[in-house]
Amino acid sequence: MRDCDFEEMGLGSYISFLRKEACEKKMPFKGVLELTPRCNFSCNMCYVHLKPEEIPAIGRELTTEEWLETGRQLQRAGVLELTLTGGEPFARPDFRQIYESFHDMGFMIQIFSNGSLIREDTMEWLSRRPPAAMRFTLYGACNETYEKVCGVRDGFARVERSVELVQAAGIPLYLAATVTRENERDLGKIYQFAAKRRLPAVHTASLLNPVRGASADPKSHQVERQLPPPEALRRLREQSKGRFPRKPCTDFLSVCRNYRSGFWITWNGMLQLCAFLTEPAVPVTPGEDRFMECWECLLAELEKLRQPAECASCRYEQYCERCPGVLYAENGSCSRISESFCAEAEFNYLLYGSPIEE
Repeated sequence: MRDCDFEEMGLGSYISFLRKEACEKKMPFKGVLELTPRCNFSCNMCYVHLKPEEIPAIGRELTTEEWLETGRQLQRAGVLELTLTGGEPFARPDFRQIYESFHDMGFMIQIFSNGSLIREDTMEWLSRRPPAAMRFTLYGACNETYEKVCGVRDGFARVERSVELVQAAGIPLYLAATVTRENERDLGKIYQFAAKRRLPAVHTASLLNPVRGASADPKSHQVERQLPPPEALRRLREQSKGRFPRKPCTDFLSVCRNYRSGFWITWNGMLQLCAFLTEPAVPVTPGEDRFMECWECLLAELEKLRQPAECASCRYEQYCERCPGVLYAENGSCSRISESFCAEAEFNYLLYGSPIEE
């Protein structure tokens, strides 16, 4: 690409170009750092949250200096984008030090949070080094729902105040909702809340099994999916043009947005593809400058993964949302499949591809 082309590109186009180049060259470009499994919420479907007494049985949280050294290695490796998450990242007493250090290293940072621990003084220091974006997960549209889902009082009121503070600071913010049986009636109000504040919002009703020691039972809280009546189904087909809205996983690994350019580092220092695919995983040793060695080792192991053999001949393959991480979380292996998992693909076929029955 000619130098003059870069001058004509906006920042968004330039970042997209770099992402594509990184993927083609198998270079690490974006990473998620899971700073802690601790959280001030106790959500009944969380896949990562651990109580302090549960942590030693699983591993040891990286120290402040270990995270900073990891950041320096990522900087030398050419990583540009970082997402800081948890648990709840603001639950770490040293979060300010970690964030400021990463910001000063030049990373484009977004922060994933439940939004309940942000105060005026938090925004005062964060505004001096603003992140590229923040994301709050909403668990309802009132305090009562938050108490049911998260086990906290005044949860929604605190998050609502945090939204005001972030918007007043001019920091880009978007919202994500996790839908469960306990809060599904709040979904419309969540979108109204977002629309009133002109905030982007998305939601998911997909709850995955924990794979790293969390004791939650997501499936007991998952909303049962039901086909809409024929007229609503027709409107859905008209909007989607009968196409499954997400990319089908016919390519298995290549459908993953992290594959060949992204990664996840867990709170106890394991480098892996995403939050759920814990095999393969490579331990990152902060005291040694070997991140690129770990990255290449992870890529080599990922290349060995194969989807379940029966998926290749499945009639619902084009409607399946399988990926290595989801398969691992739901079936305990990338090479195994279950009836309940396949039922989701059949449901997607009925929703988007089957003849409409009156």
